[in-house]
Amino acid sequence: MDKGKISAQQFALMMYLFIIGTAALVQPHTLVSIAGQDAWFSVIIVGIIQLGLITLYMKLGFRYPQQTIIQYGRLLTGKWFGSAIAVVYMLYFLILTAFVTRNIGNFIGSVVLPQTPLVVNMVVILIPVVYGCYLGIEVIGRTGEILFPWAMVVFVITALLLIPKMHPGELFPMFPEGVMPAVKASYPLLGFPSLEISICLLLIPFVQNQQKIKKYFYITSVATLISGTLLSVITIMVLGVDMTARSPYAVYDVAREIRVERVLERAEVIVGIIWLITSFMKLLICFYGTVIATVQCFDVINYKNLVIPFSFLLLPLSLWVLRNTAELEWSGIVYPMMALFPGFVIPAVLLIVGNFRGRGSGQKQGSVAQSQPHSQSQSQPQPHLQPQPQPE
Repeated sequence: MDKGKISAQQFALMMYLFIIGTAALVQPHTLVSIAGQDAWFSVIIVGIIQLGLITLYMKLGFRYPQQTIIQYGRLLTGKWFGSAIAVVYMLYFLILTAFVTRNIGNFIGSVVLPQTPLVVNMVVILIPVVYGCYLGIEVIGRTGEILFPWAMVVFVITALLLIPKMHPGELFPMFPEGVMPAVKASYPLLGFPSLEISICLLLIPFVQNQQKIKKYFYITSVATLISGTLLSVITIMVLGVDMTARSPYAVYDVAREIRVERVLERAEVIVGIIWLITSFMKLLICFYGTVIATVQCFDVINYKNLVIPFSFLLLPLSLWVLRNTAELEWSGIVYPMMALFPGFVIPAVLLIVGNFRGRGSGQKQGSVAQSQPHSQSQSQPQPHLQPQPQPE
């Protein structure tokens, strides 16, 4: 196992970049194609559900602060069921890592380097990911701490430069068909990325000051809610509903509208850099979580022995899990159902089992504590009370 530690602030920044990740570029297209100009309301719905998921994860993580979900899964459900839980998380995060790798490769290949083979694009992004995973959780935490301010500064500058291109009328009429389209659009967003936050159950044991995790994690969730809502609103106001629904990388196309008197043009490259930063961190955390889950699943002593083999497995898997860009629409329907089991069902069941087992052990200890003094009082003779001298 990795012996490194990170702070609660580093954990929060890592989770922010993880949640934003590839969803910042891909999701506006999916949301607008379903909910139209009310896509921002879908983000708010999922943000509220995300707060509930974080509460579930925090209750489960704080109950076993020094163990991952794989370790206390075996403790609560036994060897066989616990091993099944470990395999589920190992395969889930492996598929998620391959999915993110393919998304990055598709973006670079279709927008930035269209003449470069897809495999080369994915290999280039995987090399620093594998190296960062090999160095451990401390390096990953410091990397997120360094990259976060740059991403935020560029995001704020880009939003300010887009103000002249914004048309608030694109947001109206609001809810022309009621709220149901926005509710339906929240379904793919719930699976990607909200249910993926369950990876925090593998990272909590590596945090030093765990008493601060809850506060920072809630701040992170609210920050991602605000960021996602702003991205949806800005994209709709700049591109409009029709253009956003047709563009697979709507946020990137939004940055193409930035033109400042022929002094600043082609600013979409800057937005691409932001997206690569957040996607790189998400890919790095997913790859690290896959390795840690495999280590604890098969009781491997040194996690570094699995880093290189998994890198060779990840490349062909990423070509298989998403064969073309058109399958991205189909995965938005199937993937949330797959993510529901490791993202909600297993943590909820483990929390319920832990509560029942803790209550049962507490009642057992209480009954023993009540019966022990009673039996001792019957077996031991009572001392005679001697009168105490009264003070004069």
